[in-house]
Amino acid sequence: MAFLTLDRLTKRFGDFTAVESLSLEIARGEFVSLLGPSGCGKTTTLQMIAGLQQPSGGRIHLDGRDITDAKPSARGLGIVFQSYALFPHMTVFDNVSFGLEMRRLPKAEREPKVMRALQQVKLDALATRYPKELSGGQRQRVALARALVIEPPLLLLDEPLSNLDAKLREDMQLELRLLQQTLGVTTILVTHDQGEALSMSDRVVVMNEGRAIQIDTPVGMYDHPADSFVSGFVGKTNLLDGRVETVAAGHADIRVGTELISFSASGLQANSPVKVSLRPEKLAFGPPDHAGGVPCEVLAAVFHGAQWLYQVTSPMGDLLVTEPNTGEAPYRRGDKVKVSWPETAARVLGEER
Repeated sequence: MAFLTLDRLTKRFGDFTAVESLSLEIARGEFVSLLGPSGCGKTTTLQMIAGLQQPSGGRIHLDGRDITDAKPSARGLGIVFQSYALFPHMTVFDNVSFGLEMRRLPKAEREPKVMRALQQVKLDALATRYPKELSGGQRQRVALARALVIEPPLLLLDEPLSNLDAKLREDMQLELRLLQQTLGVTTILVTHDQGEALSMSDRVVVMNEGRAIQIDTPVGMYDHPADSFVSGFVGKTNLLDGRVETVAAGHADIRVGTELISFSASGLQANSPVKVSLRPEKLAFGPPDHAGGVPCEVLAAVFHGAQWLYQVTSPMGDLLVTEPNTGEAPYRRGDKVKVSWPETAARVLGEER
């Protein structure tokens, strides 16, 4: 039995539908990310779970209890917002203790709970400081401790890391995921950052225009996107226009640009238009006289530390290719190369749903 169930959850604002018939089951202890562009309905979904927005249709069940019409305070959920929403006049300890005070927990019981929550986020030594004396990452962890101290059945995270710089954000992603796994708290994260969703989640829900386009594991989502929208939104990809020429025994010959390429694919019809997705890291360079591959010319090279990102021109169209930084001299503009890939690396996609 699912711990949290969204059953055809819908939210309309007048004539505008923000969330359309979203159904989702989340297991106890699972970390699920709602991922999508601005305006796709992910934050509205989180607000309906929290009780901050009333659904126009559908039901929400938590641990066997229908909470669709319950007040936010009656749901007992932990929520961390993008802005942290800390009280500036209160110490770290008092900020974390606030939720317990609202629940009228005696002071003698509050203190050990607060200190345990601060220890979990590694801030117990800063209990007497004020928010203005903390870094952005420390303030984020105070907000997290405040949400965790009430021992919520469900933790809701509304883009809590978006205000942090890139390095701190990566560090906090790891810390938050480790903490979530240690505590076993069921967690839903709202984010527009595909890297954040893929690195932290057990499953990812990609949303667009109020609908769930694909619900899958991070690896499944990345390697087997449901359509061209998911392929383009989740990670870098080369999304190419093609046309099926012949189909036989689980293989298809597809014309991409001026190249005729064989793909592992089923359910295709001859002479039908398709989208072909090739991830940059699946492509490999070879010498220009290599027997296989597609002839290309390097247009640009960008250094990313651990890898090089190349843009090349080919008979299929322009392509992005990533190569690990091995310490050898990189390819330069104008270099002639061949680009190849394993047949199973290419994905033939339908149109956006």
